[in-house]
Amino acid sequence: MAIMGFRFRKSIKLAPGVRLNVGKKGVGVSVGGKGARISSSSRGTTFSAGIPGSGLSYQKQLTSRSKTSRTNYQKILKEQQKLQEQEKAKEIVGMYETLIQSLTNLHERVSSPINWHEIASSNPPFDIHSEEGPTVKALKQKADQFSPSWRDKLFNRVEARKKAILADIELAKLEDEKIYKTWENDKRLAEKVLEHQKDAWQAVITKYAPFEEIEELGSKVRFEFEGLRAVVKLDILNRTVVPVNVLSLTKTGKLSERKMAKGKYLQLYQDYVCSCTLKIAREFFHLLPVDEVLIHVYDKSLSEESKTYGCILSVFFPGNEFRHLDFTDIDCSETIEKFPHHMRFLKTKGFQFVEELNV
Repeated sequence: MAIMGFRFRKSIKLAPGVRLNVGKKGVGVSVGGKGARISSSSRGTTFSAGIPGSGLSYQKQLTSRSKTSRTNYQKILKEQQKLQEQEKAKEIVGMYETLIQSLTNLHERVSSPINWHEIASSNPPFDIHSEEGPTVKALKQKADQFSPSWRDKLFNRVEARKKAILADIELAKLEDEKIYKTWENDKRLAEKVLEHQKDAWQAVITKYAPFEEIEELGSKVRFEFEGLRAVVKLDILNRTVVPVNVLSLTKTGKLSERKMAKGKYLQLYQDYVCSCTLKIAREFFHLLPVDEVLIHVYDKSLSEESKTYGCILSVFFPGNEFRHLDFTDIDCSETIEKFPHHMRFLKTKGFQFVEELNV
């Protein structure tokens, strides 16, 4: 049994030649008679004409609102999506370039030099037994310089406002005690550092954590002191920190990723290792009164058939020469070569194993 379908449509005459057409998909208006008529609805505007009784007719779609709107909307969406993809690609390439730069200029990001002689001979910030501390003085000065408004004067609350400022006097005293205690601890530490007490030297390295960035990149720094010399072993435990692919933008702003040329990768890896080495030496000379720094770098050599673990760089830095260098925009590998060192690096194979320096 066939199911009959019904189409709902109602036409209401509004005026001679003007009708309101109500259908399931919306409401439209038509103007004209049987010979020629213009109809407008949510689908657009249509012109139709015909000769009554002849069977001849003509119809043309003048506008298509839904199609035009949909097409324009899709174009806008595609354009927005394209812009978003371009911005994302630009952001990714920017992050990649920042990573490359950060791997090769680690030696520029170091702790500020500490003058332990100046700290050891420094005077206390104030006489804690007979003098008010700087925080308390600043608070009282603020109360003395308080400028009351006309409302404060009118309602006779000038003294109340001053007391409110001085309400934190006890907290200010605690802050001054902390300032004095810090000076005491720093002075005591400076005296021990200058006496070459190794536990104090270790405390300085622990306090300032100068190798934190290197270790966050997946390497390990171990050291010991032999007299006024720091002997360091740097273990490169994460080779993947140096990218093997190149990220860039195409002319149309799209993200492009391609494998880095082997020679370029090996050179980048050498720069990274040498930058780590220079950073370690600078940190020791900035933070401690050492005269020499000897560094041995260990890694897996991919150029060796066995891919065993061994020393790839060993370098000795005398402080009297090292401290006078300008480390801005340097070639790390060339800087290493200015000092006694063992390093064999082949452009096509990378680091080769070497023996540790014995100096």
